Amino acid sequence: MNNQIKTDEQLIEMVNQYMEKYPNATRNQVVLHATGSAIRVRGLDKKGLIKLPKALPKGINTNWNGYFRMASETK
Repeated sequence: MNNQIKTDEQLIEMVNQYMEKYPNATRNQVVLHATGSAIRVRGLDKKGLIKLPKALPKGINTNWNGYFRMASETK
């Protein structure tokens, strides 16, 4: 395991490689797989050094919402 702190350039390269490999990845998946600090990755996005996918609106995962609604109705 490489515990070395990554430079901004290394983080940018890793994010870009991940996004090329997984073009349909969500913003959260990209941040989690960047193997760096999530705060630093989001900061690079704010600075315009990388382009993360748009954040999904809250409540977008309707499959889970339906599951919990059905579970609560059966009680």
